[in-house]
Amino acid sequence: MKPGPARNAARIARRPSDDTRQEAASPKVPGKRGPKVDVEQTLRRKREILRGAARLFDRVGYHGVNMSMIAEAAGLKKPTLYHYISGKDEILFMLHELFIGTLRRNTDARLETGADAMAVLRGVVDDVFKLLHDYPGYVRAFFEHFRELDPDQRAAIAVKRDEYVALITGVIKKAMADGTVRKADPALTAHCLFGICNWAYQWYRPHKDPAPEVLAAKCWDIFSNGLEPR
Repeated sequence: MKPGPARNAARIARRPSDDTRQEAASPKVPGKRGPKVDVEQTLRRKREILRGAARLFDRVGYHGVNMSMIAEAAGLKKPTLYHYISGKDEILFMLHELFIGTLRRNTDARLETGADAMAVLRGVVDDVFKLLHDYPGYVRAFFEHFRELDPDQRAAIAVKRDEYVALITGVIKKAMADGTVRKADPALTAHCLFGICNWAYQWYRPHKDPAPEVLAAKCWDIFSNGLEPR
């Protein structure tokens, strides 16, 4: 009997991606016992589970994936999977946290180093395209499956999302005040910026289109310079 699409998807998700091959080639952690090693091993295993689940969500859709498929993609028995993850909803929440958390950390780091407003805003575009290239399933889960989170999880992610939007809006507002960029509605300008890069998950093909930094540069040029001929 030939395997069905779902099983094929699970097998595909289990294949090492570019970001996991390097890890696989690294020397294995010695089989030591102790709290530190256990924590490290648990975190590593959770990352593997998330990567496999995200690839399944991207290929099959969130509702088409079950825990058996996630276990197979991670190379685990289903009972062992539940040792690390309570269910599909926890995975989805963690994917949301990773996406918005990465954007926030990167922006905070640029601000802490004293980057100017244009560099910070350009970084938003760079970050999203890099995540789209390296972790497309994470990005799709964030934009398409927010409503599948339970009410408490939705509230937690909404707070982090709104804080990030407010941060970028503040950068824009300050840049308008000091004349770095022309005056306009700061919030609308921020949403236009997000619209350019966030919607790319619908059309960007990581393994066919140009490199993420190339497309990010082109999108940034359109946003920062406008469409009017010079």
